[in-house]
Amino acid sequence: MLPEYKERIIKNFVPLMKECDVRILTKLLVEKKVFTDNEINKIFSTNDARHNKRVLFFEIQKKEQRAFAVLLESLRETNQGHLADILQHKRTGAKVFNQAVCEDDGDISLKISLPIHIDPTTSPLNIKVEHSRNFFDTTEHNKGFEYYYSRSKTRGRALIINNYDFGTKMEYRNGAMVDNNNLKSLFKQMGGWDIQMHDNKTATEMLMIIKNFAQDKKNKNYNVCFVVIMSHGCEINNKTIIYGIDGSYLYECKIQEEFNNEHCKLFLTKPKVLIFHVCRGNNLDYSTKQVTETDSAVRDMEMLNMRTQEDMLIGYSTLLGYKTHRDAHRGSWYIEILCEKFMKYAHDTPVDDLLSLIDQGLRRRMSEYYTMQTAEVSNKGFKKLYLHPGIYYEDDAVKTFFN
Repeated sequence: MLPEYKERIIKNFVPLMKECDVRILTKLLVEKKVFTDNEINKIFSTNDARHNKRVLFFEIQKKEQRAFAVLLESLRETNQGHLADILQHKRTGAKVFNQAVCEDDGDISLKISLPIHIDPTTSPLNIKVEHSRNFFDTTEHNKGFEYYYSRSKTRGRALIINNYDFGTKMEYRNGAMVDNNNLKSLFKQMGGWDIQMHDNKTATEMLMIIKNFAQDKKNKNYNVCFVVIMSHGCEINNKTIIYGIDGSYLYECKIQEEFNNEHCKLFLTKPKVLIFHVCRGNNLDYSTKQVTETDSAVRDMEMLNMRTQEDMLIGYSTLLGYKTHRDAHRGSWYIEILCEKFMKYAHDTPVDDLLSLIDQGLRRRMSEYYTMQTAEVSNKGFKKLYLHPGIYYEDDAVKTFFN
């Protein structure tokens, strides 16, 4: 198919997904020899009707040039001529966005004309971490900024809690296992990380796991603490809550308390990164159009007093009051972009900047319901932290985790 025809399909993906009756369309596409019966059976092999429809419009772009004309003809013959008409519009050159699916979305219909770009792949991210070649926790690389030491062979400890099966209490979080696999691959490929993973825990179990992790004596041997919590969530009295699989919940601020200097003494003065991938309310961020006119590492310390909350960086997948997005086949927007940015840039970029890059990635995504997502970061006395994937310092020499 010609690139121009592919672009027309992609540009008009939203109305095709919302309005096209593919059941009668596919019969004609088989009769007109665009697809075979076996190809159609493979395309419609899942129970996810929306996914099957997406795959159909991706696959037709791989067909020969005549396929586009046959598609237009078949749409008209099945009383869907209005879709054929929009596919015949000329290219506009408009700026486009990427698409994904809104978590906990309902039947939302908006009559808004907004160009959108659909990523044609439904495959999960392929994690391949770029390793550091030298260390950046030096005064030379951080002029005017304090930074953390992060060179040991025991680089960090990661706690990952992922609730996705709530039984009849709440909706199953499709795609959550993709997030698990991405995060596990990311930390393993960075080298030096002790990874602790827990799935489907009640609120009480979550709190106990978090307390035990924060107070574990092994923490004194590691440079960095990383915690990722993924679940359903909401907002109560301007506070984020995180649900356990039993329907009970924890306040997110309570989890933060477990890692402050009063409760998490073995990570005192060490960096603690907390990531919360949960909905923080029921609002959806519908995009708006705007018209613009053209016109130091501290390794040995003696402190008499320390702030209770310090050395903490908290990343939220969305703003307070808003929902977050998840794709059933690629995982959540936020975790997918987190893994992508970390694997590409953690070799020479501090973690606070990496979290900013995640939000830049979110700016380019839009759901088929025209909803978007904004991440939030809270810095509580957090210095510059480089993860230095792939290397460590031992016996006065730079060594690699992977030969």
